[in-house]
Amino acid sequence: MNITNRFIYFFFGLSLGIIAVIFLAKKKNIQFPYGPDARTLKSIRVKQQRYFSTQAEQTLNQYKIDSLQLEYLLTESDVDFSNSDTDPKKPCKTYQINGTLNNMDVSLRIKRCDSSAHFQKVIIKKY
Repeated sequence: MNITNRFIYFFFGLSLGIIAVIFLAKKKNIQFPYGPDARTLKSIRVKQQRYFSTQAEQTLNQYKIDSLQLEYLLTESDVDFSNSDTDPKKPCKTYQINGTLNNMDVSLRIKRCDSSAHFQKVIIKKY
């Protein structure tokens, strides 16, 4: 068997393997959060306990933002690391998250600890 046939068999098998992995990942809803934004947002989403400041609660109630919309924001938004406090010496890190929802710019200030997420401030600007 010459080298050309070996490469053809190799790439054919590699292509089948890639298609199988993609199919299984979609079927099982597997996510690959490799970027710093995705990892940070996922770590906030999976926290068992969420606490809201009075300002955050009032703003969410005023603009009628429910838990599904909040989950959407925590999935599709961007983390502004320049305005975040990510000092590794502190047990809780504070993140500034910016996103859009229903023609509104939403900024969330969230303190992420080991087992909880504290929503400190919510700022909403309509356009």
